[in-house]
Amino acid sequence: MKLSIKYFNLYLIFVFITAISFFFGLRLLGQDSDFLSYSTFYDSISNDFSFSDTRFEYGFVLLNLLFKNVFNADIHVMLVALAFISLAIKEFLFIKGNNAIIITILYLLGMGLLHEMTQIRVAIAISFVLLSFYYKSMNKLYISYAIFLCSIMFHYSMAFFVMGLIIPNSWFLMNKLKIPMIFIYAIIAAITLYVIQGILVSNINIISLYASRADNESFNFASVRFIGLAFPLLIGVFSFNELNIFQKRCFIISLAAYAVSIPASLIPTVASRIFELGWVCFYFWVPGILSKRRKYTALFFLALVSLYFAIRNVYLEPIFGMQ
Repeated sequence: MKLSIKYFNLYLIFVFITAISFFFGLRLLGQDSDFLSYSTFYDSISNDFSFSDTRFEYGFVLLNLLFKNVFNADIHVMLVALAFISLAIKEFLFIKGNNAIIITILYLLGMGLLHEMTQIRVAIAISFVLLSFYYKSMNKLYISYAIFLCSIMFHYSMAFFVMGLIIPNSWFLMNKLKIPMIFIYAIIAAITLYVIQGILVSNINIISLYASRADNESFNFASVRFIGLAFPLLIGVFSFNELNIFQKRCFIISLAAYAVSIPASLIPTVASRIFELGWVCFYFWVPGILSKRRKYTALFFLALVSLYFAIRNVYLEPIFGMQ
């Protein structure tokens, strides 16, 4: 009987993820700027394509070639498939923790509309990174490293997650990694970025492009997301020892991304992208807080930020419906 219920629940999850994947992949809310660039690239790609012709990563390019030239499929088919893979991995990890239903809804409101529906390369890359964290925490090192390398093939920014991947499990099990050390870890990452950002701008085309927009953009430190996520992050500081190894890795990324976004604000787009990497991780460590009062307080602020961004992205500052 219990086995039947388990399989029925898995079936419901499969149906739900499939429906959401079609919603995202078919762009039912309208087109966005990322879709337009993806669509243009998909239409132009051919068998004699050269990787030097695009800024997209190898993994994403190969998938485009597979779906267009092998499957002869419409771009929406590829986007639905990518959204499904990305969401399925995240849901697998949500189920491993607590409050899976609540956290799934919050994720879809806060980051799903932004990642699985627009920044699909980042979405699937982060899913692979988080899965890599999970297997590293289970001591399945070869699988973990292979998946991590795969994530970088979809988005180079996943290199940021190395700081969470390289920490040995024994450090967590033996409580060698204390909060003060994590703060130092985050500060070192922030200082390092500040020092080398000139080199990055000079040698990486996409960062150079972001830097060229700096005079017309800004990173808002008074924004709902920056202030709103500060509260669960603070709660996480006092709850760190309650988290399991996987959740601790995710928390470290959240804290580091929050700290790094400050010096990165000199290039606002880079700051926003880094901040979003840490934001995604909140959905994976907050449910691990054992104290119910602290956990539901953290979930409350995470819910406020998620709901606000769903309303903002769809109604206040729509990112969909472009022609």
